[in-house]
Amino acid sequence: TMILKSDTPLGPFQLHSEGKITPDSWNCLDGTLYVSPDGTPYMIFCHEWQDIGDGEICSVRLSPDLKRPAGEVRTLFAASQGRPWVRTIVHDRYPGDNYVTDGPFLHRLGDGTLIMLWSSFGEFGYVEAISRSDNGDITGNWTPDETLLFEKNGGHGMLFKTLDGRLMLTLHSPNETPLERPAFYELEERNSRLTLRG
Repeated sequence: TMILKSDTPLGPFQLHSEGKITPDSWNCLDGTLYVSPDGTPYMIFCHEWQDIGDGEICSVRLSPDLKRPAGEVRTLFAASQGRPWVRTIVHDRYPGDNYVTDGPFLHRLGDGTLIMLWSSFGEFGYVEAISRSDNGDITGNWTPDETLLFEKNGGHGMLFKTLDGRLMLTLHSPNETPLERPAFYELEERNSRLTLRG
């Protein structure tokens, strides 16, 4: 995972970081920038299941200029912690029980709770899960919810607000090439929980 920059979202993009932000010997993907309340930047990323069998979501503190790592990598949680809903995947090249982590995305709820959307596989295919920090920051202990935000073959989600203030989930569904496409769902926040509206 590297950091690129551009003057516009349309590009062109140029390398900003001094090479990789994640460890050289790891397969990593889905880097997501997070800035803590005290202004400290972190890269949140997935350590791929092909390396370790049980995929992980990790964090690494960055230098203030986002050029390089400025601390040790910390594992926040492993995919298998998503029990009871998480399921293994079978792959000919990687025998054994393999668990996937994909697409971390951080969001702060109205009461200050820091949550992370992330994806794996469940009973009905690709899923969107939520984990929670116990201290309201990336440095906390993370616990996956026992229920899923989305469980019908869609994932790698992100949240945004519409111009009229509605909270939306976007993810790709179905998780089948070449059929996958963006899907959009309105969310409701109640009692520190997000649920699909309707």
